[in-house]
Amino acid sequence: MTTPDGPAMLPVYYEVVDDALVFRTSPDAAPAVAVGTEVAFEVDHIDDAMSQGWSVLAVGRAEAVRDPDEVRRLDTRARTDPWPGEGRTLWVMIRPVRVTRHRSTPADR
Repeated sequence: MTTPDGPAMLPVYYEVVDDALVFRTSPDAAPAVAVGTEVAFEVDHIDDAMSQGWSVLAVGRAEAVRDPDEVRRLDTRARTDPWPGEGRTLWVMIRPVRVTRHRSTPADR
């Protein structure tokens, strides 16, 4: 996301729901700054033992989920509670408009 200090990457605990990426945050936390802006959302996996990995980058607009029924639905579907604790009451939804992926494997495979 873009902040007053420039580009920033922040970790979030996310879910994939239907065709969207969603995460919970506190309304006053840094990830809430993304609401109303275009963001890039990246997920990576590296397997050191196998010398391989992958990366997926999704780009879309981050929007606050304000509909009470939708918030309840997301609360019900969430598989985990946020590790940082209570107060993560703002659901942010990203509907990707562009998705790219990259797979890394050793050259001899």
